[in-house]
Amino acid sequence: MMNRAIQFSLAVLIIIGLTLTSVEVSYSQSDNDLAGLATAAFVSLDAKVNTGFTKGFALNNDGLESNDPVAPLFNNMGTHGYTITTKSRVAQDYFDQGLKLSYAFNHAEGHRSFVEVARQDPEAAMAFWGQAYALGPNINDPFPDEERKMAAFEAIKRADELKHQVSDKEKHLIEALSKRYGYRSSPDDAISYSYLAGENTDLAKLNDIYAEAMKDLAEVYPNDPDILTMYAAAVMDMMPWNYWDKNGNPNPGIGEAKQALETAIEINPEHPGAHHYYIHMVELPQPDLAIPSAEVLAGLMPAAGHIVHMPSHIFIRVGRYRDAAMTNIKAIYADEDYISQCLSQGLYPLSYYPHNIHFLWASASLMGNSETALAAARKTAEKVPVGMLQDLSFLQDFYSTPLLAYVRFGKWDEILTVPNPMNQKHTSVIWHYARGIAFLRKDNIPEARQELQALEELLDDASLESFMGNFTNSTSGIAKVAYHVLAGEVKAAEGDYDQAIALLQKGVEFEDALVYSEPSAWYIPVRQTLGNILLEAEMPAEAEMVYRNDLKKVPRNGWSLKGLYNSLVAQDKTDQAREIERRFNEAWKDADIEIDSSVL
Repeated sequence: MMNRAIQFSLAVLIIIGLTLTSVEVSYSQSDNDLAGLATAAFVSLDAKVNTGFTKGFALNNDGLESNDPVAPLFNNMGTHGYTITTKSRVAQDYFDQGLKLSYAFNHAEGHRSFVEVARQDPEAAMAFWGQAYALGPNINDPFPDEERKMAAFEAIKRADELKHQVSDKEKHLIEALSKRYGYRSSPDDAISYSYLAGENTDLAKLNDIYAEAMKDLAEVYPNDPDILTMYAAAVMDMMPWNYWDKNGNPNPGIGEAKQALETAIEINPEHPGAHHYYIHMVELPQPDLAIPSAEVLAGLMPAAGHIVHMPSHIFIRVGRYRDAAMTNIKAIYADEDYISQCLSQGLYPLSYYPHNIHFLWASASLMGNSETALAAARKTAEKVPVGMLQDLSFLQDFYSTPLLAYVRFGKWDEILTVPNPMNQKHTSVIWHYARGIAFLRKDNIPEARQELQALEELLDDASLESFMGNFTNSTSGIAKVAYHVLAGEVKAAEGDYDQAIALLQKGVEFEDALVYSEPSAWYIPVRQTLGNILLEAEMPAEAEMVYRNDLKKVPRNGWSLKGLYNSLVAQDKTDQAREIERRFNEAWKDADIEIDSSVL
């Protein structure tokens, strides 16, 4: 097991080293120097990869009179296209690229491509439709700022002015998107809301109106996979990351949108947008449905880092952690190549790119590969512009990743050397939690209680309810999980197992109430801690049930398989224990640590 783990770590770290640095790492380098390999592999690319925050959109169309293109034509972006009315082959190529980049959630770069379409053919109505489409809300960026709103409004206005020159289908697309922005080409248009500030703005209502328009269009063009995909995307924009209820039932409109994506994929099995949205739509309740999409998607746009990354959303949900890790290494490579060449700024390098590294940390952690996980955790934090931690609060989730990695892998001394993050609300929650666990593992219960008290005081801060320290969850929700885990661990250390179990069971409830995200908003499933405490309390039957439930949620993870094995041994269930031991050994084949429990 350990030799395979070393091979995996070397392969991972060398690949990352080749992508993240100019340092050459040889396979002949000592297997014992994994820490050195990790350090070399993750040398900061701050001089090469700019993750400073700007809007990232070419909103003023500077350069349209120049001979220099606003955007390059990229290689390895796949073959998908959508024919528009234009006399320019180059304009068509840029339109195809802009649409694919929008499907890949690189909306700023997609917008630049659509701007270039207009430069190549100023009369191409769909050039301006594309600009408006890329500038609009999406599931990861639902609230565009006023500058983007104005640019989108002006773009769709220009598209409407040119729509008499295009096909009926293009005209219908322009008219549908006009409804998203409340643009009226005549006073008789029945639109009651405007996209612009001060004019009865209601973005939610406009999203609803646009989704209804795309639904109508999908009925008119039922064999057009792009229209079907755009319809599904419009429905998802109405309820970002909230497509299913707690029982796995679809929220209104999702059932029809899911069918639209399935039809789009049936019509065109190589449609990158349909596969991308389908993965997002089903990854929570039924990830198995999207395994075919995960298997094919990365190859459809090999140079689009987020598309390359997306299969890992399915792989991590079905227990294919090694595939999830390797997928993100390829995504890191693709994104760094793009960002360094294009000097990309804005949301993409600030969020999507470090998301790949963050996901690598999560995947490697579930595999038990500490070398890769710890290196990725540190690199995730390094990619955060510290000056943006308050304005873009979700970045604090990235910034606190090393603390969580240290807890997962028992790096207690490292935790206690991390300085107090002070005014960073989310990071402070994780800091006090991690320190509390570290003190407990060092048999220092009084200090652990002090950290628990500090965490309790943070919970009293009402502002945490609206502070989004995680992309999909408030810091308050995550703090409740952290508090109950630490409180339960403290009670267990004091020998009060009844209270410990009650607190951890409450922690499970708070964890289950978190809004879905990947990686999970809470890094170690609380059931792994609860199961371990139940075993300490000599309650193996109850522990078995907890571990089996965790394996339903986090399949094939070695941590819970080890806990389940321990619970079966404690009950003298020898045959079952033998089978679980086999499954554990398979799950742990890429690990570089030995464990005897579900938490360290």
